Amino acid sequence: MKTRRQEVKREEEEHKKDDKHDIKSEDASDDDSSTPSDGLTDYERQRLENIRRNQEAMQMFNLPEAASAVSRSSDRNKRPAPTVGVKREKRTKTAEVLPRRTSNRLANIAPDDPAAKQKSDDYKTKTFNYYEMTNRTRREGDLTLADVSAHGDDKKFAKLAQEIAATYVPEKARMFDAEDQDDDDDSVVKKEEEDDKAVKKEEEDDKAVKKEDDDTPKTGIKKYFSRATKKNSASTSTAADDKSEVSHATKSTSSSSKDPSLRKQVQSLRLRGPWPTVKVCQGRIYCMAIHQNRDKILVCGGDIDGNLGFWDLDESQSDDYEPELEEEPNIYSYKAHSRSLSSMQYSPTDPTKLFSTSYDGSVRYLDLVKQQFLEAYVVPRDVNEHLGSVSIDSTGNHLWFADSDGGVSLKDVRTPKDQLVYRKLLHEKKVGCVNVNPQYSHLIATSSLDRTMRIWDIRNFASHKDEEDEPLEELAQFPHRLSVTSAMWSPDGNSIASTSYDDYVRVFNNFEPGLPIVKEIPEPIKIPHNNQSGRWCTMLRAVWSHQFNWFCIGNMNKSLDIYSRGTGDLMANLKDARVLTTVPAANAWHPSRTVLASGMANGKMVIWR
Repeated sequence: MKTRRQEVKREEEEHKKDDKHDIKSEDASDDDSSTPSDGLTDYERQRLENIRRNQEAMQMFNLPEAASAVSRSSDRNKRPAPTVGVKREKRTKTAEVLPRRTSNRLANIAPDDPAAKQKSDDYKTKTFNYYEMTNRTRREGDLTLADVSAHGDDKKFAKLAQEIAATYVPEKARMFDAEDQDDDDDSVVKKEEEDDKAVKKEEEDDKAVKKEDDDTPKTGIKKYFSRATKKNSASTSTAADDKSEVSHATKSTSSSSKDPSLRKQVQSLRLRGPWPTVKVCQGRIYCMAIHQNRDKILVCGGDIDGNLGFWDLDESQSDDYEPELEEEPNIYSYKAHSRSLSSMQYSPTDPTKLFSTSYDGSVRYLDLVKQQFLEAYVVPRDVNEHLGSVSIDSTGNHLWFADSDGGVSLKDVRTPKDQLVYRKLLHEKKVGCVNVNPQYSHLIATSSLDRTMRIWDIRNFASHKDEEDEPLEELAQFPHRLSVTSAMWSPDGNSIASTSYDDYVRVFNNFEPGLPIVKEIPEPIKIPHNNQSGRWCTMLRAVWSHQFNWFCIGNMNKSLDIYSRGTGDLMANLKDARVLTTVPAANAWHPSRTVLASGMANGKMVIWR
């Protein structure tokens, strides 16, 4: 029987339960009545209010950039729009099954046994047949555009080639009449003359400054070179550390600093137009060339798959032009070679011919008049097929090209495709670059993996025409600490720019081609520069401007450096983080305009103008 105390305790517990139920029902009704229609929580509403007040404060202090940065912060993780141009083909990884090699020692075959030679010949034949089946050997004969078309409208490119070829007039047939020239032509000629005078004045002032800074007497060949002073080295290192979008060179007493017009031309270069970057080639771009036509920018790039990609830039389109959904830039691609394209150059006397060398052992040229890829030279089957750098002399008839065995060959384009004038073994290891002087065709510069840059007088080769492997004496030699990737003459033939894996760009100034034979070259201007391109990036090379006193070279920080020839100062550092996602390693200047094209490892191109 329950006691009075137990009954009172039970009644108190029931009252407490009723009170809790009433409180919960009241809270629920309050929440329903206070819930807004926007569906936001108190925290979200407070956050939006804070953003609104911050933007009002920024507008009050005239900070529109900071106000817009708040809205742009949410777009940082968005992927950029896909690049227009050639679509990358999906490659399936397939293991190469080459003919199996067996040991002569285990088979008890002596090295001098005829069976060993027969076995080696059989292996080479089987290997050649394998590469022929996998389409890695070169294609024989002349090729039409339709035969090697990979992308683009062949009829449209043929029409473009006809238009460009029609503007070219051979030098012998070129006659000018002052009375027939219009005002536009006069202004163009006058501007070119003024630019030439400015360049000459800059060179004279640079020589005067160098002469004043260097008090040591110079003898022999040293008087024809300008040494790099400590002042120049300091200014170079200071300019190289500049992180701005366009890095202005440090102050110098040379005319390149006094005359701002030349610097402004390169510092004003930007990526313009509706397509700042276009995928022109399938693979990594290895070499570049721009046609000399002043009215049209036609850029060509060669990749590691043997493709020649052309980009016909439409300059009539403004930067704010919005292309249609299916509209694409004018790009064309032709697979004229079966392996990597190592170098390309337009003929200096006939710009309707674009010469290219390839690792497939052939030298071809695109004839814009015939619209065909014609063979200029074909390597015999028993010779190393890797043809490297190509250089054409001022006559347009002689081709110089290097190979991986340390040799350099001279080819006359007027002779049959299987004939050479001669081949000379100039280095102990692979020759990475050969370049003929544009003004004095008897001088060539070579760079090699043997860590040397050498200058040769080809007039000395005549007495050794039949002895290919006979050692020859160079005109001059300059050793580097590591492999030399390039050595290029300046357009006026008075300077050489060399690049090396020792992380320096060297500039040899005031070289006089009429000097007697010499044994050594004095120290040049040394520009610190990261040249460690690695395996997946094209080797960095200094490329001279065709008009002015500067050269460009790719920067491993995904930008482009432009240096002055006279002092080695950094004139500009071109970059665009939105577009340049890889290193612009391959570059080419327009022959008659301040236009620069760059190619990258992803097959994309950009044009600075």
